[in-house]
Amino acid sequence: MPNFIVEFSESLIEQIDQDTLMDTVYQGAKSSEHFPPEVIKVRTQARSNYRLYTGQKDFLHVAGHILSGRTDEQKAEISQAVMAELKKLSLQSVFVSVEIVDIHRESFLDHTF
Repeated sequence: MPNFIVEFSESLIEQIDQDTLMDTVYQGAKSSEHFPPEVIKVRTQARSNYRLYTGQKDFLHVAGHILSGRTDEQKAEISQAVMAELKKLSLQSVFVSVEIVDIHRESFLDHTF
C-alpha cells in the first residue's frame, strides 16, 4: 500500500515514456519517507478523450491512494515530494496535478496470490 495512479493525456507519450513517469512518481513517493519503498505501487492510465480549458496541450494527474489516518500535513508532504520529482522532467505545455486520497482503512483488503 500505497497505490499511485498516473493518469495522463495519451499524446504526452510524445514527450516522455510511461516507465519514466512511473519511476519519477515512485521516486517522489519514496523520497517523502512516509512509506517503505517495497510497498509503493505505481500504475499508469493513458487517456485519449479529454478537454483542457487552460491552454495546455496535455495533462498529467497523480492520485496517491493511501490508508486513512495521516494528517493533512503528512499528505501535503507526500504531494510535494511527488511534485518536486515531476518538476524535474522537461515537459512542455502540460497541466500537472497531484492529490492524496484516503482509503477507508476498515474496509480495505489486499492479498498477494
